[in-house]
Amino acid sequence: MLERYSLVGVAFSLFIILLDLYLLRKRKIKSRGFVFWFLTGLVAGLFSLVPTLFSLVYVVFGTQYWVSGVMGAGFCFFLLAFFYLYYRISELHSLLMKLTMEISVAKYSEKQSGPNDLKTKSS
Repeated sequence: MLERYSLVGVAFSLFIILLDLYLLRKRKIKSRGFVFWFLTGLVAGLFSLVPTLFSLVYVVFGTQYWVSGVMGAGFCFFLLAFFYLYYRISELHSLLMKLTMEISVAKYSEKQSGPNDLKTKSS
């Protein structure tokens, strides 16, 4: 029989995986994001179903209690997720600035050519 925290962990894991599949089906998430959150859901479910895997966590982090190890692992995971989000936001900001410059150059060249030039080019 599963413990209460195991059921909560499995339910949370299934929720992440189903939400991830739904967003992929609606094309609202890219493949890299899908893989990241799908694996996160699988790992959360695995740790919920097999609680003895937590012993590996506190051995790796060198703590005496598994709660400290889990907190350390969770902190590292969230730092990694925040770093990834910061990277994506920076990348999107660069693309937005490039698009803004291209639009302003196009508008400026349109103003310089004037409306009469467009009529003579089309005829």
